[in-house]
Amino acid sequence: MLTGRQTLGTIEQSREDLRREEAELSKRIERSTRALTDLQERQSEAYRDLARFRLDTDAAGALNTRLDSAAREARRLLDKRSADYKVLTEQLRQCESERIELQKRRLELDSSRDAAENQMDELMEAVDDRLEKDSSYLAQRLTTERALATAEAAATKAATSDKDRQQKGQAYEADPLFIYLWQRGFGTQEYDRRGLIRSLDRWVSGLIRYQDARANYTMLTSIPERMARHAERCNQTAQAEQQKLAEFSRNAMTDAAGTDLVGTIEVLSEEIDQIDNELDGLDRRIETLSSALAEFSSGEDADFQKAEEHLSVSLQSDNLNDLWRAALDTPSPEDEKIVQRIEDLRERIEQVAREIRQDRELQRDVSRRRAELADVIKRFRSKGYGSWESTFSDDKLTTVLLGELVKGAITGADYWARAERSHKRRKPRGRQVAFPDGSGLPKSMGGFGGFGGSHSGSSGSSDSFGGGGFKSGGGFGGGGFKTGDQF
Repeated sequence: MLTGRQTLGTIEQSREDLRREEAELSKRIERSTRALTDLQERQSEAYRDLARFRLDTDAAGALNTRLDSAAREARRLLDKRSADYKVLTEQLRQCESERIELQKRRLELDSSRDAAENQMDELMEAVDDRLEKDSSYLAQRLTTERALATAEAAATKAATSDKDRQQKGQAYEADPLFIYLWQRGFGTQEYDRRGLIRSLDRWVSGLIRYQDARANYTMLTSIPERMARHAERCNQTAQAEQQKLAEFSRNAMTDAAGTDLVGTIEVLSEEIDQIDNELDGLDRRIETLSSALAEFSSGEDADFQKAEEHLSVSLQSDNLNDLWRAALDTPSPEDEKIVQRIEDLRERIEQVAREIRQDRELQRDVSRRRAELADVIKRFRSKGYGSWESTFSDDKLTTVLLGELVKGAITGADYWARAERSHKRRKPRGRQVAFPDGSGLPKSMGGFGGFGGSHSGSSGSSDSFGGGGFKSGGGFGGGGFKTGDQF
């Protein structure tokens, strides 16, 4: 059986491995792109040599000037691009260094939280034994049960009353004349019409017997409001009583452990959540910088494209093509050497360009697979699957299945579906005397601290985790309860 934290940690490590692979590809593409530019410049120089050999002085000078101008502009753009690339690289390095330190701190906090949670789990039975004999605790437990039952009944009645209002109120609300007078406040102190309008409204009122209908509709709409206020008062009372019960449990655990374990776990969890938020922000920043660097490394940035255009226009001009054909038509050895150099450079340019295209495709694939892992991690965190209580019965989630996800053989949705099917929530040890249905437990262990419980019902469903409140619409604390739950 895998714990949720083990599983999430393994997935995060796989994502980091892909991130490093993606960064290495970016560096390789950038090196190849620079090499491609150098080859193009050397090809330009070879064309100049050919021009000097074949043309008279004036024509060769004009051609060299044009080629030199293109090369200078291309070099200027590439130098500027190189400086921008260094700035982005340094910013990415700083973000990644900061992320490493944050992740290191998170692992330390996680280890401390694990130790505190395991210690608390081991003390559960001893705390149960103690509270089973504590008359004050048992009395508070009974008071809490009654308050919860009262709040539950009040919430149910409020929901029934509201449903009754909706059903019976349809006849009134469907009558346009009644609604017209009702919205004007006819028959109340708010009604302020005068003259002919007041006379006409009085006539309409008599026509539909509005006064009787208004009294009935007023009663129909006021009852749900009163019931809802009563349910909220009962809700607040139940919340207060449940808070008292949670304090008994927490104090008993503190006495048994010699320290406030619940408080320690919650403080550590808050620090971890804060670091997770910082990591999310850093990840977004790293993603932005990585995308920018990927654009640079692939030659898709504006400066590179302009530089490439300057060289390309010169190398593809008609004059150079004429030089090429003329060189092939003459038997001069010097011509042949230069042509051979140009031919060799052209082949190498094509080879490097082909390698760049292949690396770009691989980089896009790695980026897609990393995005799949990032989506799985996001889902894990949103569901709280990295908590102490989360476990997975499918050991393949960190081996075969994760390997297939990393390779792109399955999608993140496929992996997530498998994870959800094997997910379970473990309960702390003991008989749930001290922390009935999670009331008073830290959130990471299935509870809601000292602020209300999480009544999951006999089915063990996870629907109540994460806050739900009254199923009829009310709720208290972070937990609430379902109809029929009892301590």
